[in-house]
Amino acid sequence: MGTQMKVILYVLDGCQVKALKRVDTLEAREIRRRALIYENAKTIYPSLTGPGHASILTGVQPGSHGLISHMYWDWDGGVKNIYSDAAFESPTLFELLAKRGVKSQGHGNYFRRGINDPYTRRMLKWLANRVEGSATISSAVDSMPVLERFVKRRVAGTLEGVDEKIADSAEPVHYVVDNHVDKSSHKYGPESTEYHKSIESALSSILQLLNTLDSRRQEYTVIVTSDHGHMSVDDKLQADDLDLSGAGYPIKETKLLNANLVVTYGEAEVTAVAVVVSRHIQVYVKDKTKIGRIAQALYSKRFVDRLLVGGEIGEWGVTNARTGDIIGSLKENMGFAELPIGERGDHGGFTDDEMNVPLWLLGPRIAPATKSGGRTVDIAPTVHRLLGVNPNGARYDGEPLGF
Repeated sequence: MGTQMKVILYVLDGCQVKALKRVDTLEAREIRRRALIYENAKTIYPSLTGPGHASILTGVQPGSHGLISHMYWDWDGGVKNIYSDAAFESPTLFELLAKRGVKSQGHGNYFRRGINDPYTRRMLKWLANRVEGSATISSAVDSMPVLERFVKRRVAGTLEGVDEKIADSAEPVHYVVDNHVDKSSHKYGPESTEYHKSIESALSSILQLLNTLDSRRQEYTVIVTSDHGHMSVDDKLQADDLDLSGAGYPIKETKLLNANLVVTYGEAEVTAVAVVVSRHIQVYVKDKTKIGRIAQALYSKRFVDRLLVGGEIGEWGVTNARTGDIIGSLKENMGFAELPIGERGDHGGFTDDEMNVPLWLLGPRIAPATKSGGRTVDIAPTVHRLLGVNPNGARYDGEPLGF
């Protein structure tokens, strides 16, 4: 048997735990039989793709890594797109490992800072980051640019033959992202047959990976998790529902930028801005003495679930210069009609369906069991422990998982 441990972080993007538990195929049963399962594991808030993946990869909360959402408002520079690892304010697991001579590979993932990529892919990632940060492109499109989508696909690659690629690879660390699960819920909803079939397919691929590694007699640990869950979206809101004229903040303009809804308020000048990403809302207020008034006006709306203001934002680990003065989410089953991605399913809120994520460990040295707890910020320090590599002073908000 080989002596080098391989650690494979396998992310089922947008995998709702409730739906996962309903999958009862032979492959699903076999994986559960072999797994150390952490029940009630949690992702970070907001339960969005960018912040979720960033916390998995850095081991810290959004307030520390900087991806507090996918966009934010800067009073000097306007809307800023931060759906990019170029916007990370903390080092990734891959960067920290690379400093210790441990190389990583990525499969199907867009965030790749520190991964051992060839020159052509690094150049494509550089181009993608330029596109992400271009205010000209962002202001010129109504939804995600075709060029951006094309470049992202080329950067991420596919999962075709991923089991053989990992088994053949000399790199000990692998990051695999299956986006089909998330996409199927956005389009069909988390209660749909299509969504459940996508989870079944993902589990089949995971079992194939385990069997391939076993056939090569390799030492490995596979960590299965997700960046967020999913929520059905049946009640559609309109951008005009965010009008705050009663609080002295009429809507000035609404824009759709890279699948994010940006609402500016005021008359002669912009006095407040709401940025809506999926089911998550961030509000930026120019006159800070009016924050309470705006929060009260939002709470009077039928669609607001919960808002965080002041110290509450810090309690959820989202304090950052990019964070709004008020952040929060919509009530269950609600989403904005203007947002093109969440047709029948979406995420970003506080509900268990959105915040609970799978957290499974599998491998020859992992004893099957069921434990309680676990967080996505625990994953990066767990990878260090599995590899026996000292984090070298890295600051994590999580702790290594027991196994």
